[in-house]
Amino acid sequence: MTEYNYFCWAKKYGDEQSSHQTKYRIFNTQVTEEEYKALDKISSPLTFDPTKEESYGTVFIKMWDTLTKEQKQEYYDIPHFSWEGFTFITGIEKEII
Repeated sequence: MTEYNYFCWAKKYGDEQSSHQTKYRIFNTQVTEEEYKALDKISSPLTFDPTKEESYGTVFIKMWDTLTKEQKQEYYDIPHFSWEGFTFITGIEKEII
């Protein structure tokens, strides 16, 4: 398993999209180390720290709702951004931008 996955997902454990893939991946796509490190520039990272009463998706949706249009655009600008993967991981549905 690699520790350099950002917004990578697998619908089934151990499938071709599982985390046992190449070293640097963003949205299930292999990228260079430089591309991966560019993610450090995101000013409002989505982090996961739910309470016992909140689900994984609820926490992400609440955080997303606090971001400005410009902060959200930083996510849309991530190389290989995928609404399918973003929604699968966070529960956040596609928006009109």
